[in-house]
Amino acid sequence: MTPKQELQLKKLGPFSIAQAKKIGISHQELSRLVKKERINRLERGIYIHSDGNFPREIDFQIACKKFGPQSAVGGLTALFYYNLADQVPGQMWMIVPPEKRASSKLYRLIRTKTPLDKGVIAESGYRIVSIERAIVEAFKLASKIGERNAIKAARIAIKNKQTTLRKIGMMAKELGLESYLTKHFEAIVGATEE
Repeated sequence: MTPKQELQLKKLGPFSIAQAKKIGISHQELSRLVKKERINRLERGIYIHSDGNFPREIDFQIACKKFGPQSAVGGLTALFYYNLADQVPGQMWMIVPPEKRASSKLYRLIRTKTPLDKGVIAESGYRIVSIERAIVEAFKLASKIGERNAIKAARIAIKNKQTTLRKIGMMAKELGLESYLTKHFEAIVGATEE
């Protein structure tokens, strides 16, 4: 590995085999670098330079590398990220296109036909749903997340002025999920009247 390649890997943070190949490092060379402890293997096909930055959201970065550029952190993980859920998720919840699969029990995939470009924020090395999309999808996934948890998340976000009912409604309309929000409208509205 040349000094230039090493610098590129450090800047990447978590990287895939394909990214290493783009800068001229073969799969075999990666294996040698892992044995020499110059590169750390985070997960199958995902690596990081041993002197690279380990950002706080490294798990998010790894998941987004694993499931591709259209994936985003969502579901209960996103609610917890925004401090709208008390329950620490046992798995990383990811919003992915319908054809994606996961063999690892570390991830819970939410396969969706809902547009993956709406209500998604691109951060440094990962994508996460916006607070409004997280709330709307909590209602859609109420059977998995819990209806009470979805209502509580919406009420907390509105009460703490993290978002507004109007913004949540606009996101629901944009995603074509108004029916899920309408069903729980009265329970949410209580937060704006308190």
